[in-house]
Amino acid sequence: MNMKITLQQKIIEITKDTPVEKLIPAEEKANVYAIVFNGKLHDVKYCLKEEGDLSFVYADSEIGKQIYERSLSFLFIAAVHRLYPKAHVCIEHALSNGLFCEVEQQGYLTPEDVFQIEQTMKEMTREKMAILRSVVPTKEAVAFFEACGMLHKASLLRNRHSKTSSIYHLEDVNDYFYGIMLPNTSYLTHFALRYYAPGIWLSPQEHFVNQGKMFQVFQEFEAWGKAIGVSHIAQLNQKIMEGKMDELVLMSETMVEKKLEDIAVKMLKEHAGTRFILIAGPSSAGKTTFSKRLSIHLKIHGKEPIAISMDDFYKNREDCPKLPDGSYDFESLEALDLELFNETMLKLLHNLPARMPHFNFKTGKREWRETLCMQQDQLLIIEGIHGLNPTTSAYIPDSAKFRIYINALTHLNLDDHNRIPTSDYRLIRRIARDYQSRGWSAAETIHSWKNVRYGEDRYIYPYQEEADAIFNSSMVYELAVLKPIVLPLLEEVDIKEEAYLEANRLHKLLDYFLTGDSSAIPRSSILAEFIGNSIFDVS
Repeated sequence: MNMKITLQQKIIEITKDTPVEKLIPAEEKANVYAIVFNGKLHDVKYCLKEEGDLSFVYADSEIGKQIYERSLSFLFIAAVHRLYPKAHVCIEHALSNGLFCEVEQQGYLTPEDVFQIEQTMKEMTREKMAILRSVVPTKEAVAFFEACGMLHKASLLRNRHSKTSSIYHLEDVNDYFYGIMLPNTSYLTHFALRYYAPGIWLSPQEHFVNQGKMFQVFQEFEAWGKAIGVSHIAQLNQKIMEGKMDELVLMSETMVEKKLEDIAVKMLKEHAGTRFILIAGPSSAGKTTFSKRLSIHLKIHGKEPIAISMDDFYKNREDCPKLPDGSYDFESLEALDLELFNETMLKLLHNLPARMPHFNFKTGKREWRETLCMQQDQLLIIEGIHGLNPTTSAYIPDSAKFRIYINALTHLNLDDHNRIPTSDYRLIRRIARDYQSRGWSAAETIHSWKNVRYGEDRYIYPYQEEADAIFNSSMVYELAVLKPIVLPLLEEVDIKEEAYLEANRLHKLLDYFLTGDSSAIPRSSILAEFIGNSIFDVS
């Protein structure tokens, strides 16, 4: 039976049940990682059973990069298993454009072990080993992983709404992964491993930047998650079912207060000359609420903080740089009037009056506010994405600056082999906030997210290690609380919209969580900024 398929905007005729991989031109096979058929994502082994629209997902796309990282993780797990059959692998968190992994085995991990794992992975890529997928009833998958002793996976799948689940096979390793895989190991030609005590850095690229400060924060929260018994979604779901949501909230908020006080004390004791507190972080990290709560802690210590936004130092809109598509690049450092910013800060540093600018986002023009003159006991809290870039405050002596980086650095993962990217936390937060504060649809937020991430990669992440203090704003339970707000918004995204694939992926992620009760969240919480009942002015 012949069917008509629109492939890359060209109509072709094929027979029913034709595998997609037969339609990929030979010269493109190595770069096509998946396909989108009638709005749904599939692997390249998918067999076409109906007419519709077909497009390829290429290696350099965001989805392609996710597929590569996921498949590389599986190869890593399989290589460790080949060398050390009784070892346990944990894919823990992001590190320097790669992943930090731990291998628990008899004895401790050594650089020689890492070298052997890398050589085994290279050998397995040369063997062109198939990555096979079995689709089974979810109940059967749960029973399978229970029998294998992989209880976290079994517990994770037990709460899935889907009737079926996928089990992936590579050599004699069976595993569950959140998302599709490459067809075989020969695609995984680019990767690097590095011994990074107490574990391994695994990355699709070779360039490594030591992020010691970020690593310590991740390690601290990994340890805290283990201490409270919540490192995986299944454990969080169990706490919710046991009615321990209030306890989790109290512990998290107590941790926040402790960290805020630690930062305040560190600044006042170790950086006594501080006059300017520069706060930077990516979108939806919770910078606004953090700044206001830090101000309260500083007031307790007798200081008088004044909050300003670096956004008020934007150049007039027509003077801002533009992106290749012709839109204004407000994330660029060149969009700021750095000369005005530094001159203003110098005046305030020397207790001289300075007229303060205000940027009108409706008109795109600079306006002027009242004159400000700082007293000796006052501190200026400055929030802006470029706060950690040394160029931004080049005129201000380092002794007068205290730099804080804030991000939602989640330690919570699906299971030992499936991490939840920090960016997913922030995107879900932003969908909730954009809907409540701007009336945006989930599709509009998702559409804008690519440019947001582009700006973060260029202007924020390269300067993380410049921070004097790092604050983690993630809450272990927050996706359970955001779920009832965000899920209906994701369901409104039409399958024909460009944002559908991402909306569907986030929907599947939230489906793993049981719903958490938002009534336990205090109005002063960072999370309140996103669920819409904050005591602070966060508009």
